[in-house]
Amino acid sequence: MKTTVAHLTNEYLPITQTWLYSNQIINLKRYKPIIIAHATMNLDKFPTQDVYSISDSNFFVRKANDLSIKLTGRYLSGYFKNILIKNNVKLLHAHLGTAGVRYLRLKKSLNLPMVTTFYGYDVSMIPKIPYWKKSYIRLFQEGELFLTEGNHMKMELIKLGCPENKILVQHLGVDLGKLKFTPRMLPEYGDIKIFCAGSFREKKGIPYTIKAFAKVKENHPNIQLRILGDGPMRDQIESLIKELKISGSVTLLGYQSYDVFINEASNSHIFMLPSITAQDGDTEGGAPVAIIEAQATGLPVISSYHADIPEVVVDGKSALLAPEKDVDMLTKHLEYLVDHPDLWEKMGRTGREYVEKEYDLIVQVEKLEKIYDILK
Repeated sequence: MKTTVAHLTNEYLPITQTWLYSNQIINLKRYKPIIIAHATMNLDKFPTQDVYSISDSNFFVRKANDLSIKLTGRYLSGYFKNILIKNNVKLLHAHLGTAGVRYLRLKKSLNLPMVTTFYGYDVSMIPKIPYWKKSYIRLFQEGELFLTEGNHMKMELIKLGCPENKILVQHLGVDLGKLKFTPRMLPEYGDIKIFCAGSFREKKGIPYTIKAFAKVKENHPNIQLRILGDGPMRDQIESLIKELKISGSVTLLGYQSYDVFINEASNSHIFMLPSITAQDGDTEGGAPVAIIEAQATGLPVISSYHADIPEVVVDGKSALLAPEKDVDMLTKHLEYLVDHPDLWEKMGRTGREYVEKEYDLIVQVEKLEKIYDILK
């Protein structure tokens, strides 16, 4: 019989968190997952059995849940305790540091081991709030283990007070069966397609991609930029495209399904996503999974020296990196790759081989289950 692990989330599941679904829920082999969430969304896009949400509880609990963070912890514990007992849960896996804090009372009430995975803003932004900074210290003391996507995020967690011996680097894997490798070559007909994918948030650095593209476009009219994603910066991004007079060369695809992402990646020639540290301190924490996926399909990558991005690419061989917000360097990199299509296939193969070695979904899920074995 499979051991049951409860995945603790604030929300199940935002469309921008597909990596949680594929890496740590549906592909588990030796563990049975159940979902414990504050609220649910997109259940049609991320179907799985045994999803329990506080929003499904009675009116009193929902209202009490809104009163304060402290009350939230108390009522979360009371509401979910019997559910975990009924499902014979033996292990808790909190996703985001904030979820780890919120579910500590539940962990203690059942005396269950808990692993917490940090992903990004919970490392860079949340600790700036005094309540959370203090709460993290308690989480680090009471939690058994903490996972990060890469070594940069690991070091940031140590700076926040997490004991180094409690931290493991656990890569997010990608499905290499779905992400087929395609050698990139200069198209005989048609334009060179630059592909960018990410939420329209400051940390993704999309305006810097657009500015670099506009500069290269001046001397290379045969390039097109296709951007998949959406978000709070939509108006700003649309205004920038109009200001630079490149509306005819840029396509905003909006939020799309994962299959559309794969299709766009497979039919593009270069991938760009130069992440930055936002003014409010928000960062990738680790690295965008889209960069890993782009490499898996054989796309040469242009990105930035930000967070764990240098760890998920082979700098100078599968990707060209620039300092954050350095439009001139991004322009130089893009122009170089547009001028040297003979390099695309070699860079793409290097990227694919690196992803196969370090970010294969099957291998990473197996590693995660071995971590569970240690704790249960």
